[in-house]
Amino acid sequence: MSAQVWLDGLFAGSVYALVALALAIVFQPTRVLNFAQGEPIVLGAAVSYQVVALWQWGWPAALLITLVLGAAMGLLSERMIMLPVRLSGSRYAWIIATLAAAMIFQALFTLRYFDVDALRPRALAPGHLEVFGQRLAWQQLLTIAVALAVMAGYDLFLRRTAYGRAIRAASHDADAAVIMGIPVRRVVLLSFVIAAVICAFAGVLAAPLLFIGPASGLMFTIKGFIAAVIGGVGSPRGALAGGLIVGLLDAVVRNLAGATTGDFVVFGLLALILVAFPSGLFGKPMEAH
Repeated sequence: MSAQVWLDGLFAGSVYALVALALAIVFQPTRVLNFAQGEPIVLGAAVSYQVVALWQWGWPAALLITLVLGAAMGLLSERMIMLPVRLSGSRYAWIIATLAAAMIFQALFTLRYFDVDALRPRALAPGHLEVFGQRLAWQQLLTIAVALAVMAGYDLFLRRTAYGRAIRAASHDADAAVIMGIPVRRVVLLSFVIAAVICAFAGVLAAPLLFIGPASGLMFTIKGFIAAVIGGVGSPRGALAGGLIVGLLDAVVRNLAGATTGDFVVFGLLALILVAFPSGLFGKPMEAH
């Protein structure tokens, strides 16, 4: 098996890991699994396609616009999801709210790019690296490096900053955090924004090489969710491990037996992990509202 297959797996796994991390970021202070978390991936791909491929403005403009629109999507997602959850009082309202948000964003992307199969701009890091006769795309290496840096940076953010400690406190006990003077609602809002921005930039990195269509958001949510469950929902380090496991397993099995078998094996692994390790490989027992 060629090194390219393993690199493809690490590349896809890095994207899934970023989605899993975003799910963990929102889950920690809210106990909500955001099934609309894949939509910022499509946003990042759409912005890079529109700005770089169609308008020819270049990557600096695309990255800046992605940052602004990603943050705006995070703010809007928090209102669309958390407001109904708070008003309903139901412990299952988050399921309907997150799926509804996903469907709304998907409809908007589909209306705008109904005639586009793949939102594919030119590579942010074009070219290849030759290693022992193997051509390794710089775009893939950049994505893997960015994923590792984001994971390490968020881990430091949680441990070394005031907002990071506030997120950890709200995750442990939201009511006690309020009593201690922690602005839990502001923490929740910040979590949605951070998660959306991370996924939007993941979409920018993935779009030149992975298939991302206007309706692809839910697929990335599912793969990120599987990665999060395998690694442990709410665990940033588990998100990285789960994403890489899903990406590598999917790439290797697809290369050996085809795409359908790859999906079957990934979902089979999810079932085995849930039976053997209900809280994932690195997670703690999950509580949902």
